[in-house]
Amino acid sequence: MPTRFGQDVFSSRNKAKVVKVVSGAQHTLALTEQGKIYGWGDEECGKLGRASNTRNKEWQPYKIERLGARSAADVFCGKHHSFYINNKHQVFAWGMNNHGQLGIGNCFNVSMPTRIKELDPYEGDYVVEITGGEHHSVARTKDGVIYCWGLNDEG
Repeated sequence: MPTRFGQDVFSSRNKAKVVKVVSGAQHTLALTEQGKIYGWGDEECGKLGRASNTRNKEWQPYKIERLGARSAADVFCGKHHSFYINNKHQVFAWGMNNHGQLGIGNCFNVSMPTRIKELDPYEGDYVVEITGGEHHSVARTKDGVIYCWGLNDEG
């Protein structure tokens, strides 16, 4: 049965009106109209945008915390990683990165949103949509250019 969730954080009193919710395999992110991102669920691999602590399975899945995102305009999830685009059209990624699915130039997991400089706006074109699988990611720009990165064992 559907249950109302997060009234203490997402209420008109706190001015945290949610405009988008996305989920990966075991984590969820919510974007507010003020450009803030909140996350909850499994924090393993840094996919909630904060360093992993000892996980208490009794309360951790429901603990809503704000991520270190600034001026977020949109938010997206892969299976174990996440992305946001800010109001300058810059793309940030965090979470599992064992096959380079974050696009940040290495294969280390990241627990804080990290800018993907290769996807910065170029000649008026910029990323408008991102999706992620388990070990790969795909982005589409305003002009319809597609970028892919991460595991490529099956093309």
